[in-house]
Amino acid sequence: MILNHVGIVNENKEKAERFYGDFLGLEKTKEAMLPKELSEQLFNYSSEIKIMVFEKDELKIEVFICPDSEKRPLPDIAHIGLFLDDLPQLINKAAEAGVELIIGKTADKTVYFLKDFTGNLLEIKQK
Repeated sequence: MILNHVGIVNENKEKAERFYGDFLGLEKTKEAMLPKELSEQLFNYSSEIKIMVFEKDELKIEVFICPDSEKRPLPDIAHIGLFLDDLPQLINKAAEAGVELIIGKTADKTVYFLKDFTGNLLEIKQK
């Protein structure tokens, strides 16, 4: 198992760029939109969400921009992303152990998350 990334929430793009880019010196390597469909399936949040990825050396941080946080609670997005040697085996093991598996699907991809026994999110991907 290898740590892939950490995902966090931020209220706006400018603050994220100022902190992760300017202050920490990470390079912004990607900016994309998480479709509403996946946002609802994975985080129970009914809105498209901007994602910014900042990286340096072996560190990767996914920042989810949620500007309307004043109008409603922030979505439960904070997570750790892991690369696994055998994703199908862990998915089966989760079912047997009663670990909650969250699956998000679009026409292009499938995304898998686990909830630990306290409710923390882990995104799991095949290495």
